Amino acid sequence: MMIFVLRHADRDPVADALSPAGTKRAKFLAHMLAGSGVSEAYCSDAQRTHETLAPLKQLLGSKLAITEFSASTPGGPDGHVQAVIAAAAALSSPAIAIAVSHSNTVGPIVQGLGGGGIAPIGESEFDRLYVLVDPRNGTKTLLQLRY
Repeated sequence: MMIFVLRHADRDPVADALSPAGTKRAKFLAHMLAGSGVSEAYCSDAQRTHETLAPLKQLLGSKLAITEFSASTPGGPDGHVQAVIAAAAALSSPAIAIAVSHSNTVGPIVQGLGGGGIAPIGESEFDRLYVLVDPRNGTKTLLQLRY
């Protein structure tokens, strides 16, 4: 199993939406991951997480299933984190997934999936992309990339 975990792309300062830079970053992400084999996507109920996944969904169509796990209710951010971890843990071994979340939930998701702790994500950081490789019978590997 491989899972990409990231914060949504650049946020509009006054709305729950992506800024023009965020839209550009989301398109770049889609271009990067379109050939990766990703077939499962998890996001919160925030519009900006859906907008981050939209270009990838446009490229992959029905090959990408998106599941929303609310970060509002029930359970708030902790419920969202636990739902993403449970969904990713249930994936079969060759599966590739992506989780688009928030600055306060990316770290707990990575840690809950066995990737260890990560540095806090700053409010203006939108370019970290974590790749967790879980061979299911060996050592998990966590890569941090910038995009």
